[in-house]
Amino acid sequence: MEITVFSDYICPFCYIGVETLRRVQPEVPPFTLEWKGFQIHPEYPATGVPVEQRMAQFGRERYEAIWQNILSLAASIDLPMQRPSVLTNSLMALEVTEFAKEQEKEEAFSSGVYKAYFQEGRNIGDLEVILSIATEAGLDPGAVQAHLQQRTYAPHLEMARRAAHAHGVSGVPTFIVGPAQIVGAQAPDVFIKMLTRAAERGLA
Repeated sequence: MEITVFSDYICPFCYIGVETLRRVQPEVPPFTLEWKGFQIHPEYPATGVPVEQRMAQFGRERYEAIWQNILSLAASIDLPMQRPSVLTNSLMALEVTEFAKEQEKEEAFSSGVYKAYFQEGRNIGDLEVILSIATEAGLDPGAVQAHLQQRTYAPHLEMARRAAHAHGVSGVPTFIVGPAQIVGAQAPDVFIKMLTRAAERGLA
């Protein structure tokens, strides 16, 4: 069974959703996860947008309520998480993930990026941070930097964007199993029921 997920590293619901899926893996039929990068805020600078600016857009009270919900969801699956102090551009991380796929280091790199941003407060829009995460994941930092300079994997992200459009994806995370979709971070039992049903019906 194949699951496709459209995801972005600066989306907390993506982190929770992907980690929930990994946690239910022993309880559902075997599956492979095809990750597709979907950048939700290309307008953010790599230096980051202060969280106070986002609060001004939403209203502090509403923003705090949103994050309280996010942290509660994370706690429900025992996932450590903290609110980033800056909202940054994920493009470099998304491009390097495509390289990591080819090197069979995707899971290590992806986990490292999420952990850096949502647990350690590091700016994943910073080249040195990305190179550090890549090195920890077993990737050659020199090759990573060269691919970023050459924009080797930009076409991969464009193809992912087109695939998202074809599937009617407008937000992340979106998990696709056959004709069915799960949007957003869901409880473990939602994933278990959906994947079990999809396998029984031979939909994926």
